[in-house]
Amino acid sequence: MTKPDQNIAPRSLDQLQRWMQSVITHPAGIEAGVMSDSSRGVIDLGASPLDEVVLPSQRLSSADRLRVYGNAYFARLLECLRAEFPAMVRALGEAAFDGLAFGYLLEHPSQSDTLTRLAATLPEYLEQTRPPREEATPDFADFLIDLARLERTYSEVFDGAGPEAVSAQAGGQAGGWPYAGLTPELFVQSRIVLHECVRLVALRFPVHEYITAVRRNIEASFPEARTTLLVVTRRDFIVRRIEVTPIQFALLTALQQGDSIGNALLAAHAAQLSGSADLTQLANDVHQWFFEWTAAPLFLRIEEPTA
Repeated sequence: MTKPDQNIAPRSLDQLQRWMQSVITHPAGIEAGVMSDSSRGVIDLGASPLDEVVLPSQRLSSADRLRVYGNAYFARLLECLRAEFPAMVRALGEAAFDGLAFGYLLEHPSQSDTLTRLAATLPEYLEQTRPPREEATPDFADFLIDLARLERTYSEVFDGAGPEAVSAQAGGQAGGWPYAGLTPELFVQSRIVLHECVRLVALRFPVHEYITAVRRNIEASFPEARTTLLVVTRRDFIVRRIEVTPIQFALLTALQQGDSIGNALLAAHAAQLSGSADLTQLANDVHQWFFEWTAAPLFLRIEEPTA
């Protein structure tokens, strides 16, 4: 075994750790990692051999020893992505998914101290790298993008802030009509704040059904394209999704964007294809929807207009 040069100044443990992290996590490999600006900013070997920092063993060179850690690092990242996107793994097959995921990691290396952010931009990456569209109708690439979006949404809702700790006094009602004390005028001028975990997702395929089948280990086939509008939330630490109609989706979108209840209702009414729905029926429907959405729970609180 080669002995280290006695003339080299000793390096601190912190310095060695930061250098090794920079080298083994470099997406282009160990050699590129050693020569990268980040690692050279910690330990600049210049023309010196690698064994001045990492000694070889009887069987492995210095680079090979580092490569073991580098391979294990990326294997762990791939393992995390497989766990977060089981439906995509089923749809593509594990080998094809690993190839796609590794390409993503090369373009978007982990930059956070938590792996929960690792796949944050995977749906956008799939949009940017998808093959050219051959037909106007949604295709398999769109199906995969929808899968990635919804599975990523499930992860964000599961890991993020939820309604579990919100007390009834703060607006986390378990049921009933919590707005009975408001006059109609105040009600339409008020704003409803949705829980932070609520996500509104528009999809081209009913991928929520495919994901459910995969997670239940039921045979799942490639579904027909169908515009699918979902509300994803969390209750009792369980991620839940609700399929909604276009008018419900438009109403919730307007509320989430901060519109008053009155303006949100106008936006929802305008979103209907016919544009001529019975307003009395709409009012009755909204009353029932608010009951259900309060119990879901989607709503954090209602904010009355300031004087």
